[in-house]
Amino acid sequence: MILLGLDGATLSVIEPWVEAGRLPNFRRLLDESVSGELESTVPEITVPAWPAFATGRDPTDLDMYGFTHFNRETRENDLSHDEFVPGKMWDAVDDQGGSAVVFNIPGSYPWQAIDGTIIAAAPEYKEEYAHPPERWDELTDLVDDYKLRNDAPTDSREYVEQSLDLVDKRFEAFEHFVRKESPDLAVGLIRATDRVAHHFWGPESTPPASEDNPLFEVYQRVDERLGEFLDAHENEDLVVMSDHGFEKVRRQFAPNYVLERAGLAALTDSGDAKKAALGTARDLASDALGQVGLLTLARKVIPESALTDVPTGDDLGLDNALSMGRIDWDRTEAVADVGQKTTTVYALADDETEIERICDRAESALRTAAESEGLDVRFRRLARGGPHTPDLAMIIETPEVHASSRFDVDAPTFEVDTSGHAREGIFFARGPSFRTGSVEGAHITDIAPTVLHALGYDLPASMTGEILDVFAEGTDLAEREAATYDFVGRDAVTGGGVSGDEEKEGEVKDRLRELGYLE
Repeated sequence: MILLGLDGATLSVIEPWVEAGRLPNFRRLLDESVSGELESTVPEITVPAWPAFATGRDPTDLDMYGFTHFNRETRENDLSHDEFVPGKMWDAVDDQGGSAVVFNIPGSYPWQAIDGTIIAAAPEYKEEYAHPPERWDELTDLVDDYKLRNDAPTDSREYVEQSLDLVDKRFEAFEHFVRKESPDLAVGLIRATDRVAHHFWGPESTPPASEDNPLFEVYQRVDERLGEFLDAHENEDLVVMSDHGFEKVRRQFAPNYVLERAGLAALTDSGDAKKAALGTARDLASDALGQVGLLTLARKVIPESALTDVPTGDDLGLDNALSMGRIDWDRTEAVADVGQKTTTVYALADDETEIERICDRAESALRTAAESEGLDVRFRRLARGGPHTPDLAMIIETPEVHASSRFDVDAPTFEVDTSGHAREGIFFARGPSFRTGSVEGAHITDIAPTVLHALGYDLPASMTGEILDVFAEGTDLAEREAATYDFVGRDAVTGGGVSGDEEKEGEVKDRLRELGYLE
């Protein structure tokens, strides 16, 4: 079984470009597979979506709500991407005697040792990127100048060219380990479909399928490599999926502005002026260094510990408000964090009656404000899984509208010109085990149990996803009940970690802001 992830890949561009005859191998995949939309997590961002994909568990179980997530107990924003999450599908395969290749998946570091190969999608300051360690040398010998991330200026042609180059290198390297090891399960990811969409979507709701459109260039390169991949694995089961979709964004909704107006949140008159001045100086220096190509070098020379908790940018979003001490905690009952189309509300109380009261007030205020702006929204109450789990989620259903954590706006919504995640990703399953046609109601947490069932393995009882109705009619897979067991697993091999590593927190947050994940 092979799983190929295309980060942020979306039917909103694939379908029109297929109809225009510009993506022949995606057309082939559509014709030969069972396919449909794949609903993402709440919120619909890389973390928690990829950990939910790997474990078949909802973020409420993982207590993970973003690359950073608000900590109700400390009232700070914690980095989350280095938290070891047990019970990933490849851990279960290893636990039951199988082998796996895991390539470039967010959340794969730190890892549990498995029979097979892991090439982690870890930040480049880690001491180890591979299990076993010698696989990293094998990778870099195979693919010259392999990079964990695209480090070119994001508004440059160089960024596009490097993205195309990384598509080729990721396909080549993933195929190498699959062919060499013939694992029971292989899971690999191409990330350029997400990265270039963030920076080069352009002004149109559906970008043009033209040679001068960087996003189309990336999809076209993926389509070419996908054709080779389909040929190479003609008689094998293959799943192609994404963690979320993508869309143009023209407006943002500001829940913290609404909560403040409703008397649920309050700001102090002033914050830490020294930090604000340092933040401004840092932004100016970053812009200047970026223009001359020295920003990466500067990050290696200047210790990030000197800049930890220094605000970035002029906007007063939640992270900057926390960094500058602008939130008046004595008069604040709730704060909102955001993840693209999702607002997550944290009630600052422990008593269940108080939590319910605060959530009722917050939901009423947010619903009224959203509807007054013509937005279609829905709400979910969440059971606390830990200090990072919000109590209330508001999902914006209106296309081309996202959430913003800003306090410093003049109305519930404001205009923007950007792009970001949509809730529906892609799902294709092709091969001898699968039927053709469509599948409805697929959720990203359903991938892991479906894959393990297809491979004949028992499912960890912790998985909350369901087995999808995608198997060929009359087969054992379509008719057999899933078996579960209590997965325990071995200890994680961490090789270090960013949790509590203040020297790198500022650098990570800078990159999250660059992609629009943090304010």
